[in-house]
Amino acid sequence: METTDANMETAIWRYGIISPLLHEHPDQQGKGQRLEAMGRQTYVRNNGERITVSPETIRKWLTRYRQGGLPALCDRERCDKGKHTIPDTVVEAMISLRKDHPRWTMTRFFEHMVEQGVWDGRRPSRSTLYRFAKSHNLVRDPHLQPAASCRSFAFETFGQLWMADFLHGPKIQQGRYKRKTYLHVILDDSARYVVSGGFYLSEKVESLMCDLMIAVRRFGIPQRFYTDNGACYTSRHLKIVCARLGTQLIHTPPYRPQGRGKVERFFRSVRDQFLAVDTSKTLDQLNAAFQKWLEHYHHRRHSALGCPPLKKRLAGQSVCQPVPEVNDIESLFMMERRCRIYKDGTIRLFKQVFEIIDPIPGKRVTVYYKPWDLSCIYYGTFLKPAFRLNMGANAHRFDHP
Repeated sequence: METTDANMETAIWRYGIISPLLHEHPDQQGKGQRLEAMGRQTYVRNNGERITVSPETIRKWLTRYRQGGLPALCDRERCDKGKHTIPDTVVEAMISLRKDHPRWTMTRFFEHMVEQGVWDGRRPSRSTLYRFAKSHNLVRDPHLQPAASCRSFAFETFGQLWMADFLHGPKIQQGRYKRKTYLHVILDDSARYVVSGGFYLSEKVESLMCDLMIAVRRFGIPQRFYTDNGACYTSRHLKIVCARLGTQLIHTPPYRPQGRGKVERFFRSVRDQFLAVDTSKTLDQLNAAFQKWLEHYHHRRHSALGCPPLKKRLAGQSVCQPVPEVNDIESLFMMERRCRIYKDGTIRLFKQVFEIIDPIPGKRVTVYYKPWDLSCIYYGTFLKPAFRLNMGANAHRFDHP
């Protein structure tokens, strides 16, 4: 089956649901109880629709992912999609009733519609009306839902959870101008050990992927990756990378930053102990000074741990999985897209033309690329390289047979 962009988005969404089951702790409740609890939750699809997923469906998705990875979670689009419509009279009645009675439950909502003769109670079905009400914000007032309480947490083993965040840094000289810097760090929750970090000139995905590649190459693949809702952390790129690695991607609930208290406390130490005395003028000097300070931080006693972060990391075993044997680790961090091969043996990506080796005009291939470096892309199962089209070189290809 051809993996389209829409299918890949669906697969990423399904992976986000099953990812908590991939690294369950032995002391947690049984898998059956876990699936039942997940079946009672509400999930938001890519189009904003809120739905529930049955435990059997979640179990099926988990099995498919373990057998075939992320592509196994892709599905063909339903042939009857869009054929079940809701009459305009029912839609208008639902909108009007919700405006007049914002506190009514959905059961009372539908009973009133039957009493008024707007809906016959059979067609469209009650489940169809439920889905329509949820997707169009016609459910009961959301403020009636009790707010979840905040609880402190701490993992015991290195690699169970890494958390990442950005800190606005000082301005440095870059050519003729001064540019603002951003410190990005990835911190292990159990040991407070910084697995990777450095200063960059932007808060883009490129900075995140650079640190994540370094951390995975050094320590292996973590079980969970915990971030806020910044643009680079909610990007499609990071979702695909975490699905390839088998890492659960977790985001802090909006307006609730308490879960990232450990990394915020680390940033406070950076501001008070490093940035307050640093005199670096260039980006290279700033990163060199930060790495030197970071080494001192890893060997200094941590007040919450009672020992240095390095000692805490080395005291126990790591649950990080070794990196799969691949020719290039960067292939795990590339983006992918389906592109069509044109008659001249080229493919188009972001308005740039690339020439491939063995073209089959009309066929679509999966293209892998790094958004920050499009000098060379890769395509197909064996990741064959494709370079930008050089028409001048092609004009002289017969000069030296």
